[in-house]
Amino acid sequence: MTSDSSSALPPRWAESLLRALLPPEDRDSVSGDLLEEYRESMVPALGDKAQAWYVRQVTGYVLRHAWTWGALVGAILVARYSFDTLSPVQYTPGIISPRSAVMSYALMGTLALGAGWQALRSGHLRSGVLVAFAAASVGGVLSAAGTLACLAIWHDPETLRAIQGSGGLAEALWGVPLLLLPIGFVTGTIGAIAGWVANAVVHWVSRQDTKTV
Repeated sequence: MTSDSSSALPPRWAESLLRALLPPEDRDSVSGDLLEEYRESMVPALGDKAQAWYVRQVTGYVLRHAWTWGALVGAILVARYSFDTLSPVQYTPGIISPRSAVMSYALMGTLALGAGWQALRSGHLRSGVLVAFAAASVGGVLSAAGTLACLAIWHDPETLRAIQGSGGLAEALWGVPLLLLPIGFVTGTIGAIAGWVANAVVHWVSRQDTKTV
């Protein structure tokens, strides 16, 4: 890092990621304001540690974009856990139950929709995939926390047997949250492609309308 803070640069990948997350109308202003704060305040105060500060700010932007979708993912999983605990059903190995199918489609739809919306707003494919992956991570953490909270309330022998019959506590605490990561990447990619294409179509139609005016 150069000693002249007025020309200091944050990690290029982080700045590029930030700009990809933002809609076009906010891209220059938000990234410019953060760069100005980085150079004028953080570099003189923190030195080399200013880069870590910048990365934390970008991480915060990612989480803010992914938080709503992650909360929905966590709510879906906690709801499924609650149903299996309070109203257990007999699962047959090798057969997907309606309850499992509903949960799976709801999770995939939420992650795909989050990625698609982000790609539509920003016009960047990778930002949609990143938001879906972050939402899957946030949802997994919230799901594990919700499961522990439910277990603290309902932990009688009958409830514990119901948990064991629906896949076990280990599956709820870390098995499903880990499985969410590849699901988030795959469904997020599909949703991001759809959002990116929609963005391109909207801009193409807008250009055509401008030409005809």
